[in-house]
Amino acid sequence: MVDADVAIVGGGISGLSAARVLAARGLRVRLFERDASCGGVIKTDRIAGFVIDSGPDTLLAHKPAALALVSEVGLDCHLVSPSRDRTTYVLRNTRLRSLPETSALGLPVDVKSLLTARAFTWRGRIRMAAEPMIPAGAPAADESLSSFVGRRFGPEAVTYVAEPLLAGLHRGEAARLSVRALFPALAQAEREHGSVARAWRKRRAQSTGGSMSLRDGLGELAARLEEQLTAAVVTTGSEIRRVERNDAFTLTLADGATVRARAVLLATPAYETASLTAGLDRRLSELCGAIRYAPSISVALGYRRQDVGNALRGWGFVVPARARKAVTSASWVSSKWPDRAPSGHVLIRAAVAAGRAADGDDEATIAGAHQDLAELLNIRGAPVIARAYCRPRAMPQMEVGHLDRMAAIDGRLGSIPGLFISASGFRSIGLADCIADAHATADRLASHLRPPRSHM
Repeated sequence: MVDADVAIVGGGISGLSAARVLAARGLRVRLFERDASCGGVIKTDRIAGFVIDSGPDTLLAHKPAALALVSEVGLDCHLVSPSRDRTTYVLRNTRLRSLPETSALGLPVDVKSLLTARAFTWRGRIRMAAEPMIPAGAPAADESLSSFVGRRFGPEAVTYVAEPLLAGLHRGEAARLSVRALFPALAQAEREHGSVARAWRKRRAQSTGGSMSLRDGLGELAARLEEQLTAAVVTTGSEIRRVERNDAFTLTLADGATVRARAVLLATPAYETASLTAGLDRRLSELCGAIRYAPSISVALGYRRQDVGNALRGWGFVVPARARKAVTSASWVSSKWPDRAPSGHVLIRAAVAAGRAADGDDEATIAGAHQDLAELLNIRGAPVIARAYCRPRAMPQMEVGHLDRMAAIDGRLGSIPGLFISASGFRSIGLADCIADAHATADRLASHLRPPRSHM
């Protein structure tokens, strides 16, 4: 006798999205989340009129899965667009200098973007302008982000775009991250058009790009998903310690209780997935455990507007490693999104380098971030609110060879009927891609439980 058709371990965006699809198919679904509420890294704090997304704050319009889900759960009327001034800056020679206005992920793709890219020297701009003339690389080989960008756009693009901006998004090292796994559009552009710039110019006319958010933060989405799944589906404050398989799967909770299910979906970080699969398939566990994670340390600081000398026009700035600052990037949240700070105030969220954060000392981490921001943005007063968010293993690192590792993981899963995996750090990263992969995985799982009838 089984207790559920499907047991889902993990209540982040992947687990919630999959549970919604499977429950709609009429399957008996049980979702177990260790924390007191679902959402995973999607968290929104509301403090003294400030709205702070401590995790992701953006839904990418060119990846439709997230916006479609927002609409399906009835939150489309809460969508907000960012400011039209989308300028991003990079710190160079003690000054914030603008990155290209029109670009491929920060990389210049036309004459206008080269002329407006104050971050680069004329020698660097000339090298970047030559990108369409650079021969395409070997299409089958995986490559690091720094290798790809350096090969196509030159060393300045690595130092001032690939490392602080692209790798910085994932708290990773450009020399280790896989361009095929994390930025497949760049690799595809070279493969199909021989040039990133040529490909981007062709796509721009048909682009549906852009960013959106929710007016009260992305925590709204996780809360609405949890709310729409019944209490019979979602169990919070429940940690699954072990997964075993005989005629059905048996999941053992921390308190010793067990749940039996016909199929299991692990929507957990790779290191937790490694632990949960250790008793099912040793090689699968090893493959999952080999996915490295980086810490995410950020600080949210609210200031009186009159205390900030910088105009805060645009979205924010990034800092190259050679500048040796505690802050590696900063988002001018209240400039980017409406209603994120009370009247007369601004909200800035800064990422802090792991090696420059004070271990376990939030006050010291906040002080270091404030010192850098005060210097770079001409801030004369102390913050009126400050919060530090430190997650030791937050950011999965899709490094060179990751796609081969995923092929091996999928191969091992094929030998364990009824076991499925969908979470950030496996086939996807970022909200939209995680939602899309969760939906695709839920479809495969439903087909496994209810295979199509054969026609006699």
